Amino acid sequence: MPPRERPAEYAILGLLATEESGSHGYDLARSFSEGEPLAEILRLEPGMLYHHLKRLERAGAVSQSTIQTGSRPPRQIYQLTESGRERLISWLQSPVEHTREIRLEFLVKLYFARQLAPDLAAKLIEMQLSTLRELRESLGQREPADPFLTSVTELRQSQTDAAIRWLESLQPV
Repeated sequence: MPPRERPAEYAILGLLATEESGSHGYDLARSFSEGEPLAEILRLEPGMLYHHLKRLERAGAVSQSTIQTGSRPPRQIYQLTESGRERLISWLQSPVEHTREIRLEFLVKLYFARQLAPDLAAKLIEMQLSTLRELRESLGQREPADPFLTSVTELRQSQTDAAIRWLESLQPV
């Protein structure tokens, strides 16, 4: 994968991690269709799904095999490689750096952390809270001279505060 991985590619790795025997593209695409929980976070059209699968295969995170089932056309089955599993777990263990990344990247992480390792999900929430609290503190130390920059900082503070409150609501009582 490139230096800046894409949440869609990690979502695909996460889906493959939940299917030990692998999955074909059509099954993967259904997870991104309307009405599915993952589709509420990330829209991924079938064409882009296959684009990401090819990138993941070139990166060694996914392998592909062909199976024949009766008289039907052969199917391409995708499986998570050990390298892909390691990348996924490493990604799931790190919080996002910016509040704006909560809406997509963090939600994808949380979705799969809850499915693959509930204890990891709790740790991820704690780490994310810590990261956002540090960010909030650094934003509070800024004193921009420009009125527009002051407004931008206030917006970022408000968004970060809201994200912190939401994360706190996810913690067990």
